[in-house]
Amino acid sequence: LTDLRVRDNELTGQIPPELGQLTDLEVLYLDTNELTGPIPPQLGDLGPKLEEIHLYDNSLSGTIPPEMKNLSSLRHLYLDSNDVTGTIPPQCAQ
Repeated sequence: LTDLRVRDNELTGQIPPELGQLTDLEVLYLDTNELTGPIPPQLGDLGPKLEEIHLYDNSLSGTIPPEMKNLSSLRHLYLDSNDVTGTIPPQCAQ
């Protein structure tokens, strides 16, 4: 699986940490749902192919996990319209 798009589906609850096992993903769209809780650090295990994560327009909270630095090909990370706090980890801005 290289492309997972489940946007605008009224999904509720937390992002399953098991998504981190989908190491061939290039695109992950979970935006415009009703997801809550923190961004699981396991998303940092998604692998070197992942280029886009769309998590905007949910009710996610907490900080951006430092494990996101492992996503070496990540070009787009959309987190707007959530309750994410703190700063972008320096490792993610490289």
